[in-house]
Amino acid sequence: MGFRILWLGQLISNLGTQISLYALGLWLFRQHEQLVTFASIAVVVQLAKIAVMPLLGRYLARWSRRRVMLIANAVSSTATISLAFHLMRSSSSLALVLVCVALAAAAEATLLLCFSTLIPQLVSPSQLGRASGLFASCDGAIVMAAPFLGALLAASAGLVGVLVIDGLSSLVAAVCTLAVALPQCSSQRIGLKQDGGVRSAVAQLWSATHLRPLLMINTVVAGVLAAVEVAFPAWVVSAFGVGRLGRAMALAGVAFLLGSQLWSRYWALREACTWVELLRRALLVQGFILAAAALLAFQARVGVLVLIWFAGVSAYAMAVPLVLASLQGLWQFHVPAQQQTSLFAGRYTLEWLARLVALLGVGILADHVFSPALASPGWPYWLLAVIGPGPGRSAALVLGLLGWAMIVPVLVEWKALGLSRNAI
Repeated sequence: MGFRILWLGQLISNLGTQISLYALGLWLFRQHEQLVTFASIAVVVQLAKIAVMPLLGRYLARWSRRRVMLIANAVSSTATISLAFHLMRSSSSLALVLVCVALAAAAEATLLLCFSTLIPQLVSPSQLGRASGLFASCDGAIVMAAPFLGALLAASAGLVGVLVIDGLSSLVAAVCTLAVALPQCSSQRIGLKQDGGVRSAVAQLWSATHLRPLLMINTVVAGVLAAVEVAFPAWVVSAFGVGRLGRAMALAGVAFLLGSQLWSRYWALREACTWVELLRRALLVQGFILAAAALLAFQARVGVLVLIWFAGVSAYAMAVPLVLASLQGLWQFHVPAQQQTSLFAGRYTLEWLARLVALLGVGILADHVFSPALASPGWPYWLLAVIGPGPGRSAALVLGLLGWAMIVPVLVEWKALGLSRNAI
């Protein structure tokens, strides 16, 4: 019960934060009419999360988790509500908006690390898989729901209303934190030696034979998912129009929920060694679906191919919670609870670095590499017949590249993932 109360509070808080961040990005884009201002929100979010991890990785194990989580919720609520009141009085500068966004993102990263490292102490070992699935699928569900809810609330309640709602969601999370008896996790009590921070944590993860492939796959998945969030809508809108994007996102949402249910009812109760097999298969399915997006045939509007296209979208979305839950479950299983604070700080730092690189790289690849390349003459006829130069092809080629970026590490680390299975 304690885990579910805390999970519900963090779900509400994170959803509020992501909705307000998306609404702020839209507001900045309308104010300045520059895509770079919209992208600046995502970049600042990742940088703030990365910046706070060294401090948390070194000292969080010594501090009271309840106190840290309450302070993080208070910082997030204060930053967003203060920005809302400032916007009510006058138009805010970009610098002030980014400072408030950075504070909210740092608070979100703190809550994520606190909650993820408390899971083994809040649930029994038999429920670890199900709890890991709830924790992991939460982020994916928020990513899918935040753009829609952010645009809807911004249109109905205005930006100020969205920020106030976000501030209140942090207060709800604080109430849930107070309602749960959290265990004490002091490194002084359990005798942990303090390490060199995030760099040392990454080095420890990389040197561990059974954790290195998990770290590599985890980082690649984080970057690919972030890039797909940008490249997929760009491809669909350019090639098919906004109408298909709405239908695709609705279908993907249903498939995501179905994948979450499959994990909760079937895979969460399996042994951890089966999570490795599920992870490999789901990643290969996702990789081949993304790679197929680069083929011109799947941009045709023929009835059968349209059905195959929507089936691919559904299969990819259904695999997302399975991949995230498998990764989270394997992390929880392999890393002892006493070491999760510092090692998870290294894990999340690499995740957010990968997301940052992906968010910055998608636009560069699509606009400055693939678009000029497709526009240049002299391409062989057979190659254009496969990839095509039409609208949205640059974004489709990015998706295809992302697919191979997901497939290759899985194939390379196939035997290593098998070794991690033997280590379980």
